[in-house]
Formats: sequence, structure tokens, C-alpha cells
Amino acid sequence: MAQDGTMTIEISYATEADIDDVASLFEQYRSFYGKAPTHDARTFLEERVAGGQSLVLVARDGYRVLGFAQAYRAFDSIRLAHEWILTDLFVDGAARGRRVGGGLVDALVTSARDNGAHAVIVETEADNGYAHRLYESRGFEQARDTGRSVRYALHLRDHH
Repeated sequence: MAQDGTMTIEISYATEADIDDVASLFEQYRSFYGKAPTHDARTFLEERVAGGQSLVLVARDGYRVLGFAQAYRAFDSIRLAHEWILTDLFVDGAARGRRVGGGLVDALVTSARDNGAHAVIVETEADNGYAHRLYESRGFEQARDTGRSVRYALHLRDHH
């Protein structure tokens, strides 16, 4: 607990023990994009985590999961390197304003850098001003704007 009485937010890699909590937030995330709840969402997450197919980070306030980020490793044949693509970032409504999203992005960038990635890529809706400010505040640069979505890139290494 912090000196001001608030709980310290901890960010870690998700484990199979986190799946139920993350799946609940994952359903809220999918609902935001107009998707109906389904049991397949939990299975989808479980398979990604158990199989090491994606990197899932969770933010906790004690035992309560406040948010998650999910990224996939992709390969860039031109640069002969790999990058992380941040596909999912969600923070519980009650935890917004506590810098949870920024903490998750920072942890993902650190993990990507530590694992030799040349970049972190993210795409978000064109009208999601909060996301634009979040990524830009962390050094991401616009790589493409389609009018409906904006792709950002944070280059971590120079590969030829």
C-alpha cells in the first residue's frame, strides 16, 4: 500500500490462474466493440496464455485485476527482426484515471525491448482521443491514418 493509503498497482504476466479475472475484463472489452458475450472468449484467452501464443499482462490492485494488455509477436522480413503488436488494452471503468493503461503500455514496451523487439505497433479507432494521447505520450508515432483507424509505432531498435 502506498503512503497515501491507496493500493499500489502491480503489473505482471498473466498466468492460467488469472484467466477468469482477465476473461471478465475481456468480455467488457469485446462489448465495447459491439460483440456479444460468449464462453468462447474465455477459451480463446486460455489458449493464448497456456500456449504462449500471446503476451498478456495484468494490472492488479492487491488481488483485484484492474486491466489487461494482450500483444502478439510478429516478424518483419524486411528488417529481419520481430515486433510486438498490441491488439488489446482495457482498464476496468472503476480503475480509470489511475494510470493503469499507461502502466500496462510501459510494461509491454519494457518486455518488448528486453526481448529484442525492434518495435511495438498498435492500431486504434480514429475517434479514440484517449488512446491517441496515451500512445503519443509514450513516444509512439503515427504510422498510418485511414480515417477510421490510426496505426502507431514505437521503434525500439534500428534494424537494417
